[in-house]
Amino acid sequence: MRSIKARDITETDYGKYGKLFNLSGEGADTGNTNYSEGEGWSDTDTAVPLIDTTGRLGYTFAKKAPFELHEMERHSHTQEAQILSDQPVVLCVAEYRGERPLAEDVEAVIIRPGQVFVLDRDVWHTAAHGLLHDGRTYWMADVFDGEPTFWENIEGGPVYIEI
Repeated sequence: MRSIKARDITETDYGKYGKLFNLSGEGADTGNTNYSEGEGWSDTDTAVPLIDTTGRLGYTFAKKAPFELHEMERHSHTQEAQILSDQPVVLCVAEYRGERPLAEDVEAVIIRPGQVFVLDRDVWHTAAHGLLHDGRTYWMADVFDGEPTFWENIEGGPVYIEI
């Protein structure tokens, strides 16, 4: 079994999987956000639409990291935004190189509160697992009856995700 350590998303080449929005405040720009402030408040928003289709909001539960990863999913028809609730999360990703994700391609990234990561189409990924405790993460994607989401076992897996 392959074992990998989760790394902060900003320490990886995350652009091959999607785009990162840093909404955590002034000075935290990723080139795609707007920041404003006034007396007693501040605000950061995305400078472009979050995903490029209509989207529905979901809320997924996952166990705390570390964990053993057996399968991953991908979507050909939509991007998927990962939106944190109350803690950092570990999200596993892998480039699409065939009909099954490959254990050697799996990366584990840590996304922090204030960051939103939007997965490109066909990027293999998992549910986001809490870094501190079991928890929930919001996601946004185009969801409809019969939509083409693919879940597949990891070839050469499982992969053990360390923190």
